[in-house]
Amino acid sequence: MMTQLLTLFDVLFSLNIKEKKKKSRTTKIFMTSTHKSSGRTLVLEEEAYTLWAYLLSPDKENVDFEGLVCAVVDPLALPIDLKEISKIKKEIPLPTAYASKYSYVKNLKKKNIKIQWQKESITILIKKKTYLIMDMNTKTSYSKALSKDCDYGKQLKD
Repeated sequence: MMTQLLTLFDVLFSLNIKEKKKKSRTTKIFMTSTHKSSGRTLVLEEEAYTLWAYLLSPDKENVDFEGLVCAVVDPLALPIDLKEISKIKKEIPLPTAYASKYSYVKNLKKKNIKIQWQKESITILIKKKTYLIMDMNTKTSYSKALSKDCDYGKQLKD
């Protein structure tokens, strides 16, 4: 009887491990783009719940400024209290109080993203729609994912 219980436990436990491995194999988005004439580099990186854009400083040693592109996990699925926002905003879901109807992009893939460099700004498109504009002069990001200006950036208005 003990052997049967141990075998059952092993089977159940190993299934749980396989499920966790499948979830951890999910490919996260990481992209870079360098502007030919200025030499500036933009990095797109998927965090736990959101996709962020980072414009590197001209010497590529630090992040000059950043912008929220979109949520990769539905903010309505994991509601967050605004009191939980701090410097770890990239480690928690986008709060529903800040999320617009465009914030969540389901099944986002690299092929859905396009980066357009202009002289004074960078535009990031998802499925041919503008999601983020990064103004290099003011170091301000305007995101379609935001319903209002907040710690995550400024709202991109239509």
